[in-house]
Amino acid sequence: MKPTTLYLVRHGTTKYNEEMRLQGRSDIPLNDLGMAQGKLLTAYFKDIPIDIGVTGPLSRARQTLDFILGDKKDTVPILIEPDITEIYGGVAEGRPFAEINVFFPDLLDAMREAPSQFAPPDGETGPEVYRRVTTAIMKILRAHPGKTIAMASHGFAIDTFLNYAEGHPENQMISRILDNVAVSKFTYDPDTDQLTTDYIGDSHHLTDDYRQNYDWDELSKPLPLFIYYPKCSTCRKAKKFLDDSGVAYQWRDIVADRLKAPELLALMDRSELPVRRFFNTSGKLYRERGLKDQVGQMSPEAAAACLAEDGMLVKRPILALPDRVILGFNEDKWRAFLNL
Repeated sequence: MKPTTLYLVRHGTTKYNEEMRLQGRSDIPLNDLGMAQGKLLTAYFKDIPIDIGVTGPLSRARQTLDFILGDKKDTVPILIEPDITEIYGGVAEGRPFAEINVFFPDLLDAMREAPSQFAPPDGETGPEVYRRVTTAIMKILRAHPGKTIAMASHGFAIDTFLNYAEGHPENQMISRILDNVAVSKFTYDPDTDQLTTDYIGDSHHLTDDYRQNYDWDELSKPLPLFIYYPKCSTCRKAKKFLDDSGVAYQWRDIVADRLKAPELLALMDRSELPVRRFFNTSGKLYRERGLKDQVGQMSPEAAAACLAEDGMLVKRPILALPDRVILGFNEDKWRAFLNL
């Protein structure tokens, strides 16, 4: 029987790619660069006959498939396969990598070096994605013998299939971060049920002007995270201190973008302070909820869940690094904390 051909393509660049965020299941469309990259894919596949197009449910994958198919998109049948979509990032979904590196410093290392250990809090694990993606793709290949299939998917999802194709089990995956719109090709023999890797991550169609670069070394630097409430006078003093001291930092508005329970637990564990210290005990909400008599009995998990309900309950400002955290503002203590 004629072999089946699979072209597996990573989607084009999005705003979240440029902002260096963990994109996950967030449905972020292609940006201008991604659209320009897509046109290069149209040229790449212009003379390649395609029998079936496959995409996940997210818009960036579907847009990429449309570019792959070009003027064939109205005649080639298209399958929407939910199980080839990206990893669910849980608490880290949509967050900047630099911020994730403060709360969960081992997470980015796992994504870059040990995908089998990649497990965003409240999200999917690397092995779960491996099983989901590889099962779905192999099912599609077996259902369409002799066809040429073009499939648009996502970075981590594709990485799991590359590992499967090369014989790496789910608990021994290696990491390869492919360029946006990079193309990998596979041949499947229906008679022997064997999958052959023809090439991985072809990006010869990308010039430097169309390539999205990722500075992982820069992301791994411990950039302090300043967690504050803009209307708080103490927070404003702390911000002025950081600015006047020339400290490079990232920031998060604790009310408009409140902390999630696993993030709070990470800070609590790092601080080694009693959980009551994380409560804004002078705040109106703390008094209204009658928390004074409850906080002392709370476990860290219960306290984190309570604090995650409303940023006004949380002591502020907070300055956090991957290995330490400080609550409240005292200039001398912050100078020592930052080794100024």
